[in-house]
Amino acid sequence: MKIKLYFFGKKNEITDRERELAKRIGFRAKCELIPLSQAGITEPEKAKELEGDKFLSKICDRDFIIAFDEHGKKMSSVDFSSFLNNSLVDRGDVIFLIGGAHGIHQKVLDRVDQKISFGEMVWTRNLFRTMALEQIYRALEIAGGGNFHKA
Repeated sequence: MKIKLYFFGKKNEITDRERELAKRIGFRAKCELIPLSQAGITEPEKAKELEGDKFLSKICDRDFIIAFDEHGKKMSSVDFSSFLNNSLVDRGDVIFLIGGAHGIHQKVLDRVDQKISFGEMVWTRNLFRTMALEQIYRALEIAGGGNFHKA
């Protein structure tokens, strides 16, 4: 089983905490953090389109993709754990995507298998990446019977 987390940014933005979370996730599923270069333009739709094309060029038709999107489904940690565990069992590999500064282009949203929201607030990409890894780790611990999550 493998989890890949794609994000728009630079490899040197990955913090020690994120590396530690990826290592902990690695006890239950291999985990990769994969930076994609940002579009580098200020026009939102064009930036989303260029970034979307970049992401879509990295995946296959059969890949199972979960996008973090403010309009996605809201889940509790326990519900997310069940969803992620079932996805890993059914698919083996799961790809997560964190959009760029302007969000995710519609052609990518049309391609993903699930959209998940962490609420209506907007987060910086660096903070959100840590939060996403924390929730993935928590989900795997819940599914694995670990006592990390206190319900």
